[in-house]
Amino acid sequence: GDLPEGEALRLDTSPVIALFNVGGEFYAINDRCSHGNASMSEGYLEDDATVECPLHAASFCLKTGKALCLPATDP
Repeated sequence: GDLPEGEALRLDTSPVIALFNVGGEFYAINDRCSHGNASMSEGYLEDDATVECPLHAASFCLKTGKALCLPATDP
């Protein structure tokens, strides 16, 4: 099925992937937060193509994978 805009999907691959639809653009990242091992597909998706970890609020850029704020320091 289709992934609606503003939604995320967990893909049970190896490694597990989080797929996001931001304004019709699709982004894929590792589903596990590098800080607390939380599922990023359950995070808070922002319109600027960032996702916030649901566990400790670390934020990541979906375009680059870069960690944008503490507590995460690694992509």
